[in-house]
Amino acid sequence: MANKPDPQLLEATNYPYILRLDTQFSDMDAYAHLNNLAIARFYESARARLILQITGRDDFYKPETPDKILLIETRLRYLAEGQYPAPVDVATGIGHIGNSSLQMHQALFQDGICIGLCDVVMVYALDGKPCHIPTALREQFKQQRLAHFSENVPS
Repeated sequence: MANKPDPQLLEATNYPYILRLDTQFSDMDAYAHLNNLAIARFYESARARLILQITGRDDFYKPETPDKILLIETRLRYLAEGQYPAPVDVATGIGHIGNSSLQMHQALFQDGICIGLCDVVMVYALDGKPCHIPTALREQFKQQRLAHFSENVPS
């Protein structure tokens, strides 16, 4: 059995970015629970929108763009069942920021209850190779840190 999650990650108020998404009929299984693919898509949508907001650019997802922020690792934890048709709130914040990578933490809430967590590692790449995160972009990432990372974790 997995360790208990950090209690700070279970509180929506600790995240700087929250995206509300409507659930769809196609997001549920035969028991009206949100299925795993839908949940992964909710997290992905929130990460993509946060990156768009942070960078102010809409070209990170175009093939011809030389620099990208790439997903290289993801871990999802299911804490409770989500139900259709209630909307979900996806809370997202940045944890550790390394030289070329960063960690994002996300939590999925429904009716104020944390029903899942997602941790990802993303890499900043130029022409397909990891490279140092530019200073201006690093500063924007720092502004989207989780509350307890802002106070306790050096960059």
